[in-house]
Formats: sequence, C-alpha cells, structure tokens
Amino acid sequence: LEEVTDGEVDTAVFGCGPWKAADSHGMQMGFIHRGWPVLGDWVRHVFKASVALGLFPNRLKASDALPTHKPGKKDKTHPKSYRPVEHHGEVLAKALEALVARRITHDAEVLGILREEQFGGRPGRSTRQAVDAL
Repeated sequence: LEEVTDGEVDTAVFGCGPWKAADSHGMQMGFIHRGWPVLGDWVRHVFKASVALGLFPNRLKASDALPTHKPGKKDKTHPKSYRPVEHHGEVLAKALEALVARRITHDAEVLGILREEQFGGRPGRSTRQAVDAL
C-alpha cells in the first residue's frame, strides 16, 4: 500500500459531519474541525501509522448501535419506526473507518479484483446500471 497522504486524512476528517452524534465523551467532529490547526498533525500521524501498521486502535473500535426514532413515525411501538445509529466510543473512529474504506475500494478497483457484475459499493456504479446489465 502507498503511504497515506495528508490530503487523504484531511478529506476523511472533514468529510464527517461536524455536528452529528457525539461520541461517548460528548465530543463531536466539529470540535476536531475547529481545533484542526492544533490537532491536525497529531491526527495525521495516528491515521498514517494505523494504516501503515495495519492496525485499528482498540480505543477507536468501541461502538454501539442505538435505536433512534425516525422522524414522522408516530407509532413508537413498531420496530420499523426506528433506525440504528452507530454511536462510536471515539469521535475519530468514523473518519479512520472512512479513510480505510476509501483505500480498500480504490485498491480493489485499481487491482481489478472485483467482478464486473459487482455494482454495490463501487464509485461510478448505480442501481440503474445494475438493472441495465440484467
């Protein structure tokens, strides 16, 4: 694998919504965004080391999926009135996951290891193209 660039880390971090669900400490990504001039070098170092070593820090692995009531659903007793929302233990977990997922997808495309019939989760491929292929 090629070394992770600063731009890849920045894209992963700033690609996360700033005021989405808080982590287990009440921290939201917006605080990371605001503190980026101070935190950026540290976050880049951790993310680059994680990918280079092939390790996902244990501290970032902890997460729970919590049922959240869907807006507009009046019957709170019906299971379909809820959707799971992943609640990460640490706010940076989602950004590191996004970085790794983008890397895996890119490498799979470049190496040609996915079958042409595979449409799901691939950039530039749509449901419409999958239907047309049938």
